[in-house]
Amino acid sequence: MLKMFHRRAVAGGAAGFWREVWDEAALSDALRFCESDPLHPLMARHTRPGQTMLEGGCGRGQYVAYHASRGVRVVGIDFEKDALTDAKACRPDLWLCAGDVSTLPLGDSSVDVYYSGGVVEHFEEGPGTALREARRVLRDKAVLLVSVPYHSPLRRLLKWGGRPDWRVVTAPKEGPSPPDMTFFQYAFTPGEFGTFLKDAGFEVVSTRGYAVLWGLMEIPGSGVLARLSRGLRERRSHRKNDRGPYVKGSAAASRPASFWKRLLVSEDADIPGLGWLVRLMRWSSANMMMYVCVRREAKLAESPD
Repeated sequence: MLKMFHRRAVAGGAAGFWREVWDEAALSDALRFCESDPLHPLMARHTRPGQTMLEGGCGRGQYVAYHASRGVRVVGIDFEKDALTDAKACRPDLWLCAGDVSTLPLGDSSVDVYYSGGVVEHFEEGPGTALREARRVLRDKAVLLVSVPYHSPLRRLLKWGGRPDWRVVTAPKEGPSPPDMTFFQYAFTPGEFGTFLKDAGFEVVSTRGYAVLWGLMEIPGSGVLARLSRGLRERRSHRKNDRGPYVKGSAAASRPASFWKRLLVSEDADIPGLGWLVRLMRWSSANMMMYVCVRREAKLAESPD
């Protein structure tokens, strides 16, 4: 697995770090992105009205608001209390709770779907504790949707070319941090993260790489991609949108997406003539990998990370 560091004084698993990151983007932009999110079709397929869904590490609450608008009973949990306070100020009706995904304040077998988007990789001791806790709160035949950074062919190539802030390790907490750096996150191959999931009591049903532009932005000199990504966000933020910072009520039908939005934002593999390219870029360069998992009913053995 790839152990990644950064030069911020606060580690990637600390609440203060995420408050700083979330303050850099508008809440309304984050919510509008839900409809063009590359994972939108997958999320819609596995979350149905009337189900109880937990988002562990909900941050600003945009996914809680969005899926609640679809009739899903969503509970959002995060350890950054200020972010939850901001979300409740915009939408007092949202079910939000302060808590830690390693010790969830929920009963056994209490939710139908658990969504964890870019959370468990930030525990330097490894994702095992959080994954076992996810299994505890899921009902029989429930679904875990968990995404983590992908140790892609592109990242392996970049590491070979020299990245002092990245180290290949065989186990969590292996090796000291580089000078003047703190731990940020792990990136996993599907085989590596699949082992953590199996040890926690899950079976992987499918995987999906996504966030290709973010993956390509790790290439040295890729400033043009950063400007393109920023331009797409600014274009969305300037469109007229009468829903305010959070969707309320039924989710509105989206207008047909443009070709470039389907290609660069939604990463739509059904684009005529270019689906093969989308699939190739997901495999080679995606920043994140989503795992669709179900519970294995065999008795779990106690196993540390």
